[in-house]
This record gives sequence, C-alpha cells and structure tokens, in this order.
Amino acid sequence: MLKIIHYLLLLLPFVSVTAQNPVTNTPVRPAGLSPRDSAVLKLFDQPANVKWIRTFKGRMDDVSPIDIIIGFDGRNCKGFLMYPKNKIRFKLEGTFPDSNRLRLEERDAANQLSGRLEGRIHSRRLEADWTNYNNTLGARVEADEPLPGQTLLLGGGDNKWTSRYLTRFNNARADMVLSRLHNGYLYGYLWIEADAKTYQLRGEADKTGNFTLKAFLPGQKQAAVMTGSLKTPQELDVKWSGNGEQREFKFTQRERLVMGCLENSDYTSAYDALYPRTACPNCNTWLDQKINAWTAKTKTALSAEKMPSTPENRNKQRGSAWAEVVCWTENIFTGYLIFSETWNPAAQGIPFNFDIRTGKEIKFGDLFNKSFDAQKWMEDFAKRESPKMPQFAADVKYREWIVANGFPLVAIRRDGLQLATHFHPDYGQQFLVIPFSELKPYMKKDNPVADLVK
Repeated sequence: MLKIIHYLLLLLPFVSVTAQNPVTNTPVRPAGLSPRDSAVLKLFDQPANVKWIRTFKGRMDDVSPIDIIIGFDGRNCKGFLMYPKNKIRFKLEGTFPDSNRLRLEERDAANQLSGRLEGRIHSRRLEADWTNYNNTLGARVEADEPLPGQTLLLGGGDNKWTSRYLTRFNNARADMVLSRLHNGYLYGYLWIEADAKTYQLRGEADKTGNFTLKAFLPGQKQAAVMTGSLKTPQELDVKWSGNGEQREFKFTQRERLVMGCLENSDYTSAYDALYPRTACPNCNTWLDQKINAWTAKTKTALSAEKMPSTPENRNKQRGSAWAEVVCWTENIFTGYLIFSETWNPAAQGIPFNFDIRTGKEIKFGDLFNKSFDAQKWMEDFAKRESPKMPQFAADVKYREWIVANGFPLVAIRRDGLQLATHFHPDYGQQFLVIPFSELKPYMKKDNPVADLVK
C-alpha cells in the first residue's frame, strides 16, 4: 500500500504564516482548500484555530475503500469517515491523547453514536481499530496520505494474490501454493513427493512480510510450523519444524495470479468477493459467472431486508466469498468457491475443477467409467471415514453437523480427491481425502488427471 502525505492549510484570511504540524513536526504550507477541507473547517467553532487538515485513503478490514479527512486545532480533532463509492459520510470527533494517538467517535447523519475509531498516526500512515457503538463488532482500518496531486485508486484486490512455488526436497519434487487474503491471512497447501503427503497450510504474514504457517494433515492434525519471509516473493526460504525434524526449503515462484475483487459497503452492510484471475480465459469466465451470481443474490437479499440506518444496525449485515485453491499444476486448477453470509445460516460452496489445457470443467464423467456410481461411492466413503476424525467423537454438535451435511464438495488434488464440508463459522471447512489408489480401478485410462494417478 502506498504511503503518502498531503498537507493542506486553512483559508488564507485565517493564516498568514507557516505553522507546524504537531503530529509530524513538519511545516504546513498554504494551499487551496477543497470542498472536503472546507466541510471539515465548518465543524470547528473557531476555524482560525485549526492547525492542519489531513486526508487519508485506505480500507476497512483490508477490503472496503474509505476516505478519512480530519482537522486538528490543538485540542480537538474533527472530520469525516466516508465510503466514496456510495457517498456515505460519518462525522468524526475526538482528541489526540498524546502526540500521535487518536481517539474518535463516529456519528451518523442523525448525530447518533454509530462507532468509535481508536489508533495512531505514525508519519504518513493511520492505523486504527473501528468498533460499533456497543463494541460488539470490530474492523481494522489502515490508510495513507496521498501525495500532492496524486490520485489513489484503491481496490479490494490490491495486495492480494495466489502464487505457486516449486522446489526439490530429498531428490523429489515439492509444490506449494499460497494465497494472501485480507489482513495478511495466508492459506494454501504444500505437496511433498518424498513424504507422499499434501499438507494444508494456514497462517498469516505481518506488515514486514514475515510469515508463520501451520501445516496440517487431514483431520486437522498439525504436522509442522513453517516460517519465512515474503520480502522477495520470487524466492522463498522456508524453515520447517515438526515432530523433532528441521527442514529447509528454497522455493522458486513459478507463477503469480492477481485477485479479482467485488465489494460494496454502506451504513448497514458490507460484502466482498475475492477470487483468482487465471491464465485460462474460460476458467475466468466460469469464476466470474459464479461470483456475479452470488453478488446479485446478495444485493437482492440486502435490498429486501431494508434494514434502517440506525446505530444498532451499523455493519450488521456482512457477506464474504473467496476461493480456496486445492491443486494447481501445469494441467489443472482446482478448489472451492466459499460463501458466508450473516443473514443466511445455510452454508454454501461450489467446487471447481478446471483442465487448463482445454479450459473445460472436469466432471465425474470425465474421470470414471460409466458403470461407476461415483457420487454414491464417495458418500459411503465419507460415512465410513468421518467417525475417525478426532472431533467427531469429542463434540456432539460437530458430529450432528457432519452427519446432517456430509462432504458435498469434491476437488481434485495431487494425491486423490478431496471431499470437503461447506464452511462453518465455528468449525471452518473440514476435509477427507480419497487416495487415487482406491479410485484407480474405476477410473478411465485416458482421464484428464491420468498423470497424477499412480
């Protein structure tokens, strides 16, 4: 994210000398006022006492674009938080408890307390935590100041990506896919041929690019912790620590995909969809269609609700869609689209299994002989194997959820077919894996993943 600064002064009749910015100790030089600056000045009883006005552009929860413009008169801080897309504006008012901390109340057009913003301004960057009026909802706010004359166009897909990395380990191949989502969250998988295993990866990266990942086997059994840095994305040096074993990997980035993003925020709601843009046009068309259908459905649901713009409804309705990549090779790109909505308790998801060479979706009919009932076979496999999962015996609600919903999402991976549940707010997404060795007797010899079937 660009780090940017813009100093604006007051109306010339009020100011005739250069002032000092008490936050950054840099001069505030005379400049023309924009309509937004003038609106901020009007919030103060004594506009002539305003020492500076600063504009920040950023995102809420690393997705929804927001503008923050605030002024300071030496005691009070006042301004606005705005959603530029929908022209919605909230008034901000508060103080700087010390040289760079800020504590602001957010008020709506009816002057009702709708939220709070507390954080800091360091150099040219504003970082804060937003909470609603009764501290039951929260979000992260990060924003920077544009340089004079510069226009920043921030999108929800900025600083998000999906990358594929390759290396060698124990004289065999290793293949890692990582996706960066909101707020530095990382997910993906690591396939190590020498282990004959695929590990699910979950973790996060900090602002400097240093990351920590946990590697899991099916059943959420943790196998290792991986650490490294994203500072040089073309080459990743990763350390593995697990079961008393230390490993080192030097990955080379093979390909990086940018992320498409659709988002919208207003007083009562916020929704976003984040998904990869591949090198396969037909695959992108399929993904676009599914995401656009979910977005249209979301708009309809929010419109039908007609929730009033009152503090108790601030940011109450939230929806997210994202893609989980399960396998990415030269030939296939597979995974799930996952949908989560606060207004809909029913979990949703769609698997995708693309043959990159043809641009077509891989179906059961492409993999298996006509006489094989793949759907029934997999349902029986899930019923047989799910009771072996640790949580199945330990958690009654978990067991009820698994029995009622099963593993309806099927994606191809390097070592078999991955059966997945829909996303659950408490349990996440659970997986089972059917090795290709068990499926091989029923598979067509010329199927699209014959190179993976051993």
